Amino acid sequence: MYEIFIALLSGWIVFYFAVFLPGPNTFFVASVGMGGNKYQIWGAAIGTAIGSFTWCLLATTGISFLISQLMGWGFYALKVLASAYMLYLAYQIGKQYFNSQNELIKSTNEKNFFYSMRKAIIVAYTNPKAFAFWSALATIKFSENLTFQIALIFSIGSFFISAMNYSIIGHFFGLKKFSNYFSRPKNIVNLIFSGLFIFVAVEIWLLG
Repeated sequence: MYEIFIALLSGWIVFYFAVFLPGPNTFFVASVGMGGNKYQIWGAAIGTAIGSFTWCLLATTGISFLISQLMGWGFYALKVLASAYMLYLAYQIGKQYFNSQNELIKSTNEKNFFYSMRKAIIVAYTNPKAFAFWSALATIKFSENLTFQIALIFSIGSFFISAMNYSIIGHFFGLKKFSNYFSRPKNIVNLIFSGLFIFVAVEIWLLG
């Protein structure tokens, strides 16, 4: 039991820091945060956490390995969807550089907590990097598949870590001074973000 506890704790620590690495989930929450609406930020953070919870539970119960081995086309489909969505975000943010009025999140007034949460879940579920991360972490930290109860505990802990960290990211980008700076027309940061989205779209296809 002690070995399981150490494995769970070390897994949570690894995930805590991994959340802050660049990726589709991070970029999406950051872009929502730039809108400055705390309810949208919370929705995006919780939606991403739901995705983390799901991938974690699948990985620690061994289901992700079964999907990976028996449904290779499913992983391929995730890569297509994720890269296409990253290119779409790159286009949406990149074109803002050439507009006279810049809004990193368009139609903000039409969005709410549940809309942001739903979009975040889609991003998390179509993120093959998350699939690969949790599968690799489960392989490294656990010598064998966990019982469902232990896997559920690990997944619940990962949910709260994910929700907390992505909320921090979103609120950081939602600070007024950052929001005002990033939202200026002809802002070079838009081109940088657009380039990062394109980079992630290409990086997705470099996954094994």
